Amino acid sequence: MTVVRDRGLSYDVLVRSHQLDQAVDLAERFPELPQVLNHAGKPDIARHELADWRHQVQRLAAHEQVVCKLSGLITEADHDSWTTADIRPVWDILITAFGPDRLMFGSDWPVANLAGGWNRWAATVDELLTDCSQNEIHALLAGTATAFYRLPGCR
Repeated sequence: MTVVRDRGLSYDVLVRSHQLDQAVDLAERFPELPQVLNHAGKPDIARHELADWRHQVQRLAAHEQVVCKLSGLITEADHDSWTTADIRPVWDILITAFGPDRLMFGSDWPVANLAGGWNRWAATVDELLTDCSQNEIHALLAGTATAFYRLPGCR
């Protein structure tokens, strides 16, 4: 990790919910290394078991160098019957823990096709964003990723 940090790179963390404590350890050991939690740490949406995941995500969000990618959630829900209501508790936890300036949208395409596909996921995110300001929407859909990955500015 020191080589990654010393070269000015970032690190994408892909863990399942039961591995989030290792992600917290990584954030504690390398506070200068920008990190993104992919797929929000894969919460167990299908079984509605979010308590442990919530606790670990809150611990991880306490580290300012960590941002979270809002992606891969529909494949953690029941592939055949999930609704926005199943995703909303995860959304609420993430928006509270990280805030819109440390959340970034991701599609998880083509894996999302297993649970409804791109259009359904995009419509779900659009619904989740209805209570957000234009600045928050911009941060979540473009600004956070642009800043984190040091991309040229988008308009």
